[in-house]
Amino acid sequence: MGNNNVCLAEIPVYRTHHTSPKSKTKWKREDLKSGSCIQTLVDKENNPDFFIHYQCGQELPQYRNKLAQTKWSEAVNSSISTINDSQQTIDSLIDKPEFRELVLLGPPKQLRWLSWINLLTKSQPPISYEKYLENPPTDISNIIKDIDRTFVDNALFSHQSCGQEQLKRVLCAISNALPTMGYCQGMNFVCAVLLIVSGCDEHQVFQAFMQMLINEQHLLCFAFSNDMPLHFFLTSLIHYQIRKKFPKLNLSDISDSFWLSKMILSLFTYVFKMEDCIRCWDYLMVRGMIRGIPELILAFIDATYTQLCKFQEEDFAYNFKGPETTTIKFNVGELIYLAKSNHTLDRSFISKFAKKMRDKNNPSQLLDLLQYYNNPQLYKKQVSFYINTIYYQFLTNII
Repeated sequence: MGNNNVCLAEIPVYRTHHTSPKSKTKWKREDLKSGSCIQTLVDKENNPDFFIHYQCGQELPQYRNKLAQTKWSEAVNSSISTINDSQQTIDSLIDKPEFRELVLLGPPKQLRWLSWINLLTKSQPPISYEKYLENPPTDISNIIKDIDRTFVDNALFSHQSCGQEQLKRVLCAISNALPTMGYCQGMNFVCAVLLIVSGCDEHQVFQAFMQMLINEQHLLCFAFSNDMPLHFFLTSLIHYQIRKKFPKLNLSDISDSFWLSKMILSLFTYVFKMEDCIRCWDYLMVRGMIRGIPELILAFIDATYTQLCKFQEEDFAYNFKGPETTTIKFNVGELIYLAKSNHTLDRSFISKFAKKMRDKNNPSQLLDLLQYYNNPQLYKKQVSFYINTIYYQFLTNII
């Protein structure tokens, strides 16, 4: 996945079943205090206004920076530039009905991570990070291999940088916390984006990533488990919607591995510019992965329809190698606007589609859960029971 010349599907997916380590050697790690030299590195090698690049850019009128700033300023009853206590600001907003809409508009740079982490972890008990760093996981060699090909052009993750060490620690902790799943390719890119946006707060990144994996709104554990049932479900759903909404777009001869799989498995990090990817993640944090991923992909097709209709197989292969090679032009603000206005998927549709797939294909644990998606309380109860049963080990180490 880290090699831009290779399709995701062509790279072997590492899934090492965990066994008890042969030795009890303590995991050697640096001081776990977040940040340290990372922010200095960013300031020196990237830009002193690093996070300003991840604001929403020039987009549709509904999603211009000026509107986002106005709405956020009105919400906090203060000028964004004078906010001092960011956590207090988010605490005052998160329970308000307009908070999610504000996040879709694009949080100001100093509030984006706090918006994300609160959406992901609010009301969730924290999980011990240090506990899962006591011993190296059995698949650490695969983690180290992928770290050396994760955003290598970014100052945070250049060879032997502090960012690489933090990325390694978080991925090792995730692998130890969920041993029945372990580490899988693609986790490295997701974790790296979280580190970038958080300012490399690895403690909070661990909490956020865990919720992305096991929270009922996201369930990315099914994207990284054997047979990748979430990937199978989302590709089936997206193709169904493409046939319905874009009947003239012929994708029958185009392998999903050239484009669709890359968008799903990397959460757009493999194919979008970083600033566009992070704006899309604003949407994912609000809508959840189960609905947000297909909604954004359908919006992407909508926004680039004229271009995609002209593509041959080799064009898909070339244009989805990475953001540096693509000729596809789109506006991320328009993408979010189209996803929200034209391509939202309601709970009943997700539930019915899962039931249909379950009856037609071999049942999977994911489909068993998603059939209850139209009933939020029952669905949450079913997911909680499943997670507690399959991944019960991490629950024994809640702080």
